[in-house]
Amino acid sequence: MHLGKFWLGLGLLLALGATASAQTRWATYANARFGTTADYPADLFSKNDPPPENGDGQSFRTADERAQLAIYGSYNVENDTPASYVERLVDKKGVTYKKITKTYYAVSGLRGADIFYERCNFRTGDAAPIDCFQITYPAREKAAWDAIVTRISKSLRGGKGISD
Repeated sequence: MHLGKFWLGLGLLLALGATASAQTRWATYANARFGTTADYPADLFSKNDPPPENGDGQSFRTADERAQLAIYGSYNVENDTPASYVERLVDKKGVTYKKITKTYYAVSGLRGADIFYERCNFRTGDAAPIDCFQITYPAREKAAWDAIVTRISKSLRGGKGISD
């Protein structure tokens, strides 16, 4: 997608108050190793980074690299709860929002001129996989990204992977 078309579409999105899902083509990423699955806006995240050798997930970038998205799975080898995981492993620098339940956590905030959002869903069972995504985008574009982040968050789920 050409940058001019993206900005025109983004402007229309903001001007008309339309949802992001109505303005872009969505795809589903499914991780074979852990079964982690999430929808993402394929028109916006048009660049795939090389996948990690261990097959944990995939990261994507916008064509102009102003936004990044990672969708991945991980073993819960320490049998963490969402609360203990956040306490031990989540970088709390700049966090302005935090929600922790029995089955997931979500944190968000500012780092420099960017907003970051991270969510991980915890499956039940010893060392059961954790399904996560992280997204970073310019804070000045928050209104346009809110619906995108919400849709990705609601679509994040675990499934059967080759590690099960």
